[in-house]
Amino acid sequence: MRHSLGCRCPDEVFRAITIDHRPAARGRPSLVQLLVGSRLLIHVVTSPLDGLANGWLEALVDEGRALRDRHGYNRFRLVIASTDTRAPPGDLEQRFERASGSDDCAHLHLLSTDQLPAGLS
Repeated sequence: MRHSLGCRCPDEVFRAITIDHRPAARGRPSLVQLLVGSRLLIHVVTSPLDGLANGWLEALVDEGRALRDRHGYNRFRLVIASTDTRAPPGDLEQRFERASGSDDCAHLHLLSTDQLPAGLS
């Protein structure tokens, strides 16, 4: 998390990590939810880049921010991982910014699936 996502949380935060596999629901794909030290909420979605056009990005942002706020977590990170080597759609970051309302505590990360630890893809 520190290297791939740039997380600067102190070491003690990483002593407790909860991983939950969540099925697809309400227009969004299945995801892996990580809760790091009751502070950092991370949603990891594995998707081909052409799947990003379906509108589920906005649903993921809304759901993640609402969950973060409801439970008092400090940050929400949405990680989209893909085996696709093409560049992501040019408007992806802009769509995330619009959906998050430029929330300073919500972040988008684009990774290749080989950057994920086993079990998160």
